[in-house]
Amino acid sequence: RKVTATTQRKGTTRTFLEVLLRDCIIMSVHAATGAGTRVDVTLKISQLQNLCKRDPQGYREDYDAQVRRLESECGILSLSPSSDPSPRLVELIQFAAAVSSSSYKGKESDKIADLLISLLLGSASSEKTEDTKSKRNAPISFSLPAAAISLHRDVRKACVSALILMRNKGAIQPLKLLELFFRIMSVVSDKGLREMLYHHIVNDVRNINKKGKRDEKVNRSIQSFLHRVVSMSEVQGGEETGVAQKRAVDMVCELYRRGVWTDDRVVAIIATGASSQNTNVMCRSLRFFLNIEEKMAEDKQKEEEDEWHGINTIDFHSHSRKTKSRQRQVARQIKNRRKAQKKKENPDWLEIEERGGVEAAKKLYPAIELLRDPQGLAEKLLKRMRGSNSTLKYDVKLLMINFVTRLVGNHELLLLPLYPFLQRYMGGHQRDVTAILAYSVQACHQYVPPEEIHNIMKTIAHNFITERCSGEQMAVGINAVRAICARVPSALSIEEDSEGMLSTNMDIEGFTQDLAAYSQHRDRSVSTAGKSWTNFIREVHPGLLQGKNRGLKGTGLHKAGIKPLRYGQTKAAAGVEGADLLVAYEARKSAKNNSDDESMSSDDDSDGIGEEPMNDVEEEEEEEIQLAYSDDNSDDDEEAPELVILNADGEEANGAESNVLDVTKMSSAERDKLKQEVSSNRIFSASDFVKMRKLVEKERKEQRDPREAARRKRAIAQGKDYDEISDDDSDNEAINVAGVVSPTEIMAEAKRKRQSKAERLESILAGREKFEFKSRDGGSTNTEKKRAKNFMMTKYSMETRMKRSRKETLKHGKRLEMSRDAKKRRRKI
Repeated sequence: RKVTATTQRKGTTRTFLEVLLRDCIIMSVHAATGAGTRVDVTLKISQLQNLCKRDPQGYREDYDAQVRRLESECGILSLSPSSDPSPRLVELIQFAAAVSSSSYKGKESDKIADLLISLLLGSASSEKTEDTKSKRNAPISFSLPAAAISLHRDVRKACVSALILMRNKGAIQPLKLLELFFRIMSVVSDKGLREMLYHHIVNDVRNINKKGKRDEKVNRSIQSFLHRVVSMSEVQGGEETGVAQKRAVDMVCELYRRGVWTDDRVVAIIATGASSQNTNVMCRSLRFFLNIEEKMAEDKQKEEEDEWHGINTIDFHSHSRKTKSRQRQVARQIKNRRKAQKKKENPDWLEIEERGGVEAAKKLYPAIELLRDPQGLAEKLLKRMRGSNSTLKYDVKLLMINFVTRLVGNHELLLLPLYPFLQRYMGGHQRDVTAILAYSVQACHQYVPPEEIHNIMKTIAHNFITERCSGEQMAVGINAVRAICARVPSALSIEEDSEGMLSTNMDIEGFTQDLAAYSQHRDRSVSTAGKSWTNFIREVHPGLLQGKNRGLKGTGLHKAGIKPLRYGQTKAAAGVEGADLLVAYEARKSAKNNSDDESMSSDDDSDGIGEEPMNDVEEEEEEEIQLAYSDDNSDDDEEAPELVILNADGEEANGAESNVLDVTKMSSAERDKLKQEVSSNRIFSASDFVKMRKLVEKERKEQRDPREAARRKRAIAQGKDYDEISDDDSDNEAINVAGVVSPTEIMAEAKRKRQSKAERLESILAGREKFEFKSRDGGSTNTEKKRAKNFMMTKYSMETRMKRSRKETLKHGKRLEMSRDAKKRRRKI
């Protein structure tokens, strides 16, 4: 029988048959599942993932069903990649990657990885990737099919995240994903995805090289792949090769900066990028070689400051409840701070850091010194700069000149075509000419022929050291010539042939005296540069100067026959370099310590009158215990006798005369004899070699820089000739790379120029405006507060009363004086 009854609810009609049919369906579902209104657990992917991890064998059929569903979804998506994917596809990808990499690792995880890789590459079905050995010599292609490029960004990001998850769990080898991620980075225009892939590769390599986990085999395979990427040309790999090369160079530089890869193989990869035809890749590689040491030093300093700041910040729980656990926490923080402070103030160079192990104790040389073929690399870059069809910008050329000159100066290469090329850019109105002059100084070393140096000096003198140039240009030119001659002293030597005629193509003596005459120039910067040149010549070759310009020390050196070695001439070492300076330093140190001990003992004698020693019994007992212990172990703990320097007569040389040893007053023969004696009679430690190196550098700096020598003379005159030198090789904050010359070293001395009337008026107005507004930090001062107070508040203050009494006293005194004057007038009348 047909039911026609209806129910009215909110303006809608619904038949009773429809309501009954709905209730029957709900009851049948409840009876079948037995779970009431809840859906089965296996139908929820997140709960099924948890169950598969707990019981992999029990839920294997449910997992296989979800995998088959994922394969069907991928097959449907491969037919039309540009269409919107199924809303459950991303969840299925994450589920399959998480479960296969944890519960079904092995064939199942490889199957899921191949499926995801084929989906990213745009293939219809999962294809097994080839072995690494067969692909090692195969050409690399960074192009992707149209199906892979048009893939939806959400699906691509889900596949990449799933593969990264599987790699982090160790289900995939790193080389299997490296090429895939490089292809995606070089083709796909998704910036967020590229950054995610870049950071994953860097962090993955860092995790491979963690403490105790360093895998050299994997490192070599990854480095060989990156080297193949950097060495490819755009003809072989297409337009996408340039993007992959930039990413590869950035990765290697980042890993070197973080201290993960610091060997010569990594430097070889970046050197290949330095000779690349891609300008961006070349510039990034050159900047790495020029600035990596400074950046690593800044990172290390920042890390130490952050660590010290974290240790130094102690939470004393001043505004919280005091408990025993918090007291222990505060005591632990104080103990850690004391330990860190002690380590910071007294570092031990023999101590190996726990966090770095043996790797932290290795000496990190500058990257430019680890190049395998610096001569070939310099010639390639110079040939590219000198090319007639070169389309390089001036900034890029300047960067290449900086790198090539650094190579030539650091490795002491002979690259003779470089010096005429540098002379092209030595014009007075050239852009960044100060940097060009600094790079020219970098390219000079002792093996460069004097003829090339003379040509550079002539060019500088003609373009800079003339009266038509400004004072700043003249000062820069004189400083550049001085720096060049300091690096190549043989350029100042005058060679004579067999007939006694001068064989040089330049009048060195006249050139030297002309530059020395600029010490009397009216411009202050020029006169300073001329005096620096004169002081330098006095130390190196005083015979080139006139007698009136040699000075007292220069005259003595000229009489002693001091002059630079000729080109190709070498001087045999008489001993360890800096041994004489070390003896003089130790003599000054012992003399200072003795004087300090005497002053302290005299202070103790004067202050200790009437005082009695405390704890005599305990001290006597400790002394007895120490004496007994020393008697028992006297045979075992004998100290080795110290080596003593003997004179020619067999007497000790450590007498009163050694305490006042002054190396500067000794001749070169006497210094060589002292070096030989000390080197043959003493065993130097590692700290001694560090001290000798620092003392030699300090002496050379004093010889080259007259301002440093003047500071030294002032310190000696004030009795501060002793400076403590650390034996730590890493105490310098900045890393000094050999052969580096900064443009600031040859710039003119800054001076205050005379202002015009308009400039003076502008400065006056600026100075007047300064007092209109309060520039001091903080609130108002007490004087300002007094001015702002109400008069009734300060009327009866002590200060006002005192002021009023002083005024009344003055008025009373004036009245007395007036009355006396009136009486005198009356008497006269």
